[in-house]
Amino acid sequence: MALSAENVSKRGIPEVKVLEDVEAYLKREGNITVDEGVKRIEKTYRTYKFVEQQILTEKARIASRIPDLKNSLQMIEILENNAVCLWLGANVMVEFTLEEARNLLQKSYDQANSATELLTKELGFVKDQITTTEVNMAHVYNYGVRIKKSESSN
Repeated sequence: MALSAENVSKRGIPEVKVLEDVEAYLKREGNITVDEGVKRIEKTYRTYKFVEQQILTEKARIASRIPDLKNSLQMIEILENNAVCLWLGANVMVEFTLEEARNLLQKSYDQANSATELLTKELGFVKDQITTTEVNMAHVYNYGVRIKKSESSN
């Protein structure tokens, strides 16, 4: 498979290059058959589909927190007390001043938005790699068809 070590995403996902010369690819991989070449590319394809699903799950998890963080920030603006208690998770509640709570929530809100943007970019990158992998599968398969056709006509 034409994976590029120098071109990787921020998560370390390698870029797939389009196979221009299928015959050279099959030789480079150890003189493998067309069927074996398709199987190897399919394995890469399944890996990218798995990564895509992981990114989608993580993005949905983070995106689901954004409305709660936004609502919490809006509530702090309404409160008249000098302090507020926030659930930090794992059954931990901490009392903060309004300013500390605002800063903590704003930081969490900003991080969630940044993570969502990054995941959206990563998802686009992975989808491009999936498309390239599909094209490579088609190239190898079509190469095999051409070889069989030329062998049967001889």
